[in-house]
Amino acid sequence: MQQILAAYEIPSRVLDIGLGGYFGQGSQTALQVRSQDQWTALLLLSAPEDDEPS
Repeated sequence: MQQILAAYEIPSRVLDIGLGGYFGQGSQTALQVRSQDQWTALLLLSAPEDDEPS
């Protein structure tokens, strides 16, 4: 995910947010971007919508 953002020149960093509900499975992480890049990052990292008519 961080590489996708870097390709669009959106700076980001990975944060360790602790063990949480995954005890024994490593630690949880979060990807942080600047507030002005938040919506662009969400669009780039979201799943594509289906083009099929409903």
